[in-house]
Amino acid sequence: MKNGKLFGKISIVDIAVVLLLAVLVAGVILRIGGNSGEVISGATYECVVKVESVRQYTVDALTKGGEVYDKTTKEYIGTITGVTTEPATDHLLMADGSHKVVPVDNRYHAYVTIAFQGKETPEGYFTSSNQQMYAGGTLVMNAKWTECTGEVQKVYAK
Repeated sequence: MKNGKLFGKISIVDIAVVLLLAVLVAGVILRIGGNSGEVISGATYECVVKVESVRQYTVDALTKGGEVYDKTTKEYIGTITGVTTEPATDHLLMADGSHKVVPVDNRYHAYVTIAFQGKETPEGYFTSSNQQMYAGGTLVMNAKWTECTGEVQKVYAK
């Protein structure tokens, strides 16, 4: 090694830069194009979305079924295939610092089942419009007769 050059012609710094660029290009190719797992596309999936503390009107509107769209992107999500309800409850903080669960009059928690076409990848479930559906995610949805926000409880293959 003479004057920081390998074999008197190639700089060690040049080799390091070329190796760094090669690693970066390989990383970008794997991130964008590489898919290590199997992709199952065109399959039908269902998700259950919990919509909390809604009035009977909203429950009735959801029960009518119909198509569901994402409120923000206006993308089609799927079709409502079922709705179950339970009386809504709330947590009250008592004077002694304890919490008490009490029923809320004329309010319900609705569990909305939505069927959608999509795919399953190692990263999760995706709708045909490429929106990720996962337990714990929030879905702000527009149905034909109502608009509501809910939390995805579960997603599964139909």
